[in-house]
Amino acid sequence: MDKDLYEILGVKKEATEAEIRKAFHKLAKKHHPDVNAGDKAAEQKFKEMNLAYEVLKDTKKRAQYDQMRAAGANPFSGSGARGSWRSGGPFNPADFGDLGLGDLFQEIFGGMGGGGFSGDFRGGSTRGRSGGFRPPGRDLEAIVQVGFLDAAKGGERSIELPNGKRLTVKIPEGVDNGMKIRLSGQGDSGGDLILNIEILPHPFFQREGQDIVVRLPVTFSEAVLGGEVDVPTIDGKVVMKIPKGVSSGQRLKLAGKGIRSPKSGLRGDQYLELLIKIPKQPDSNYLEGAEKIRASDFNPRQNLF
Repeated sequence: MDKDLYEILGVKKEATEAEIRKAFHKLAKKHHPDVNAGDKAAEQKFKEMNLAYEVLKDTKKRAQYDQMRAAGANPFSGSGARGSWRSGGPFNPADFGDLGLGDLFQEIFGGMGGGGFSGDFRGGSTRGRSGGFRPPGRDLEAIVQVGFLDAAKGGERSIELPNGKRLTVKIPEGVDNGMKIRLSGQGDSGGDLILNIEILPHPFFQREGQDIVVRLPVTFSEAVLGGEVDVPTIDGKVVMKIPKGVSSGQRLKLAGKGIRSPKSGLRGDQYLELLIKIPKQPDSNYLEGAEKIRASDFNPRQNLF
C-alpha cells in the first residue's frame, strides 16, 4: 500500500475531522463488503480505508503519522513497512501497537510473507525490552470492526489474536462506537484483552444515539395523496402509512424501532426522512400534471422575502 493515507480517503492534509469522516463514510458505502461480495480488490480497498480512517480521525495518531511523513518515512508503503524501521529509521510498527492499530496492520500486511511486518503488534510498546520479554498480566487492546446490524441486534464475531489464537466474541445488542469489551484472561500472560468497538457504516441506516434515521424516497403522488409504503427496519420490512401533503425533509416516526440501550434496555425510535423523487425523464402524465399544478397559487418561497 504505497499511497498516502490522505490520498486513500481522497482528502487534503489540512482536512478537518468532519471532512475526513464524511469522505470515509462516502467511500465505505461504495466499497462495503455487503455490496461487493466476493470482490477481493474491494475487500482490500475497504481494509486500507479503515486503516487510513483509524489514523486520521484520531488527533494523536494523525500527528504521529504526519511527523513520520515529514521525516521522509511512509509507514504504510512497501519501503516503510519492510525496511526503514529495521534499519533504525524513524518508524517502528510497534509504536502503533500503543495506539491500538495492531489488528489493522496485521489484517492488511500480515499476509505479505517474509517481507511483511515482523514486529510485535500487541498492546503496549516493545521498546526497551530484550527478546520480547513482557511482564505477566499485561492487558492488550485491539480494534474490532462490527457491522451496523450486528451492533444494533447483537451477534458473534470471530477474531484472531496476535498469537494466532482465534476467539468467538459475543457482541452485545446496542453497542456503539468507542465502547469496549473486556475479555478476562485473554491478554498477555493472563492479562485481559480489551476490544475497542468501531461500527461500520450502513448503506441506508444511520444512527443518532439510540435512534435510527433512514432517508426514504417517495413519489410525488405519494407525497401529495398519501399512501402505504414498505419501509426497512433493523427487524425487517414494515408497512407505513404516509399522510397526505408531506414535504421533503419531513420526518415520520416509527416508535420503538430504534436501537436498544445496553444500559436501560429501552429501544429508541426510527425516523424516516422523506425525500420526494421524480423521474429524470418524466413521461407525458408527469408533464401534464406539472402544468396543471403550476396554475396553483401555492408558493413555497413566499416567506423568504
